[in-house]
Amino acid sequence: MVNETRNQGATNTKERILSVACEKYLESGDKGLSMRNIAKEVGITPMAIYRHFENKEALQTQLLMEAFRIFSDYLYTGLKGSNATERFHMTVDGYFDFAAKQSAYFELIFLSTNPMNNLKMRDVIRKESSPTFRFLMDRVRECMHDGYFKNGSAHDISVSLLAQSTGLAALYLSNSFGWSEAEARAMQRKAMKQTLNGYLINDE
Repeated sequence: MVNETRNQGATNTKERILSVACEKYLESGDKGLSMRNIAKEVGITPMAIYRHFENKEALQTQLLMEAFRIFSDYLYTGLKGSNATERFHMTVDGYFDFAAKQSAYFELIFLSTNPMNNLKMRDVIRKESSPTFRFLMDRVRECMHDGYFKNGSAHDISVSLLAQSTGLAALYLSNSFGWSEAEARAMQRKAMKQTLNGYLINDE
């Protein structure tokens, strides 16, 4: 029991470190990822943070991996759909859920104006982002196979849908139109339907 409590405490501290690191990065870019300042914000000693992350690069890597892990959890709810059409739309809904409920990580992945310029971090981003994009393309391919979408480039369609979803989510998060979450979600579905018009075989 003592070990379980200790492990849970360590997990919570690590999650808190990543959360604060995300906030600091969005505020100031790479220079915001000061191990000392993050430790102070979390409420631990500067040395204690190194029990969780060997160095700044390790923290950056884990931050990106955590962001994409959470993102994939939201997307993969689409697998609960009973057919290709349901799985596609549940995946799109999962994307909006991620933006609405995990806005800091959404901003880190899709909206950050201070990208991590370290070449290793770019490799991490490419590696971690590939599965989620492939998952979206798989949903599009399924819809083509089932006759819901017209045949075409699953890659190009996925890019277009991703851009549309990101744009609507960004408008909601920036409060550009003063939408409530329910209003933004309704607009997201309406805009998605309009975007899909060119890809659907039958718009029911």
